[in-house]
Amino acid sequence: TLDAEQLKCVKDLTISRPAVGKVSFHGETDCTDLDFERLVRLEIGEVLVYPEPGMKPPPGVGLNKAATVTMYQCWPPKDPKLQDAKGQERYKMQIRQMTEDKKATFIDYDCTTGVWKFSVDHF
Repeated sequence: TLDAEQLKCVKDLTISRPAVGKVSFHGETDCTDLDFERLVRLEIGEVLVYPEPGMKPPPGVGLNKAATVTMYQCWPPKDPKLQDAKGQERYKMQIRQMTEDKKATFIDYDCTTGVWKFSVDHF
């Protein structure tokens, strides 16, 4: 358990849900009065930070800051074209494009493990 002073500057805060994913916030985060259960929603294939309308602070404040997201169980569709390396590479490029369309930075995706990793400047 952290005391009040330590809660003000938690370095590289990571919020995770086993077998679903994790969000690692870059730098120091003031965790005073943050209700993580309410502010971060991690589901298979989806991460929402400040999911309720009107609760998101300006970029750089609270959890609305740079982070790296790792999602598990993001399996490709069961498609015979994805069985070979070429098909898997094409699917990885689709995931890259989808990631960039959402204004995030693609880091990696692996068809065989279902792990998708990307970063954001803010939520």
